[in-house]
Amino acid sequence: MGLQAVARNALALAVVGAIAYALPGIPAHAQKSKDTLRVALVDPVSTPVLYEDPKPETGLLSSAAFDSLLCFDEKQGAIRPHLATSWEMVDERTLEMTLRNDVRFHDGAPFTADDAVYTLNWQIDPKSKYRFASNMSWLERAEKIDDHRLRVIAKYPNPLMLLRLAVGAPILPAKLHASFTEAGDFGRKKPVGTGPYKVVSIDSTNGAVLELNRDYKHGSDCKPAGSIGRMHAIPMPDMQTQVAQLMTGGVDLLHVAERDQVEMLQRDPRVAVTATQAITFHYLTMDAAGRSGNKALQDLRVRRALVQALDRNRITRSVVPGGDEAKAWDMFCFPIQRGCGGSVKPYPHDLDAARKLLAEAGYSGGFDVEIAATPGSHDLATAIAGELRRIGVRATVARLTFGAYRANQVAGKLQMLVGQWTSGGFPDASSTADFYFSGGPRDYWRDAELTKLEKEGLATVDEAKRREIYARMFDKANSMAYVLPFSTKPDVFVHTRDLEIDKGSLNTYGADLFGMRWK
Repeated sequence: MGLQAVARNALALAVVGAIAYALPGIPAHAQKSKDTLRVALVDPVSTPVLYEDPKPETGLLSSAAFDSLLCFDEKQGAIRPHLATSWEMVDERTLEMTLRNDVRFHDGAPFTADDAVYTLNWQIDPKSKYRFASNMSWLERAEKIDDHRLRVIAKYPNPLMLLRLAVGAPILPAKLHASFTEAGDFGRKKPVGTGPYKVVSIDSTNGAVLELNRDYKHGSDCKPAGSIGRMHAIPMPDMQTQVAQLMTGGVDLLHVAERDQVEMLQRDPRVAVTATQAITFHYLTMDAAGRSGNKALQDLRVRRALVQALDRNRITRSVVPGGDEAKAWDMFCFPIQRGCGGSVKPYPHDLDAARKLLAEAGYSGGFDVEIAATPGSHDLATAIAGELRRIGVRATVARLTFGAYRANQVAGKLQMLVGQWTSGGFPDASSTADFYFSGGPRDYWRDAELTKLEKEGLATVDEAKRREIYARMFDKANSMAYVLPFSTKPDVFVHTRDLEIDKGSLNTYGADLFGMRWK
């Protein structure tokens, strides 16, 4: 299937049908008059606590309901005060922080050092079973100095200490959270934070209702107070249902992954599209280590041929949604991420060179390969498969769910993979280094030098040296064609025209509730 055929897939026809059916009924102002934003979610949510269910939909709720000690300024790339007003490294392992004394949780309880100390120590408690506990493995303990001061002690000098306290460490109310004996009951029954929105109700069937926290006095340019009075996040796994609900006024905002859907929807003048690019990119991996049994991919000449067969600029313009925000990408990180470096670009598009390389490797007649694709990358994988056939490579596409992707990944069954990487919203290149090159189940190249560099990057505090380390790592990955950074992956929102969305959020959802407002 070529690029034009991708644009005529069955899902696009379903979207057209939904628009044709629903077009006459779209109201002029949706729920602006009731100050209620209704958001359609692909995946249901049963908790706003990111520790309990780390996925984009949870990220939207978590950033609204909870705060961290520090805030990462997404515009300036700097760490700012938030629940903590100041901090000082008293030695290479010890951080002392002073906290605000005017913050209350949504239930009225005062925020103190007890809550911060409890949350940090809970994160490293072996009994606390949550998916990304390794993010805090550097932490030895947190100690209370007094009601508004605490001490954070690392096991070793760590370049990520402040960033981890700013991103991905929402503070929990100590007494309330500890009162629940069953894991997850806090998030399901009484999720209370200090954020700009309060959780009124939440369950996987009816979704989540959040209301504006009008006592949010500690907002700043880094994390401002909200403006929309109420938000209802509604689970709707079927895209055709989402489209019909948008066009008939049942919801106000969709998070859309496929270009065809966006193009069909924006034909209506009463619908607006916001594309926002943060630190997510599409990528293509190749099994250089031979875990999947496809011998051809172990040859650098073959991997290079596959890279050079792809006109990433043309494919991106044809398939990836987001307008000007969607563009071919050469790097494994973004400039706003600390430690980001690299100068070696992927091999350039050249069909003749690709065919010659295949012949030199003994595959002048091509070979068979399966390209697995994660949700949100299915159409891109189909387009890539079509382009590879131009050099004789018989590529097929397996459109996987996230569950199937993870199972096949661990089992070593992925020959090639098209996916997307968000860095977990973490503004440091170490997240990408760990994702690809830490020697875990995602590692399909088993390059000892890259694994060593990944460890060196985490053990180095000096920022200039860290950039050098990651530059060496990412440059080698491009030169060996282990992973191909393919294109940026903007988050695209289709919504009613009376809604405005701030761009550039590092939230894994692509936007924050407190960054949305009525016009």
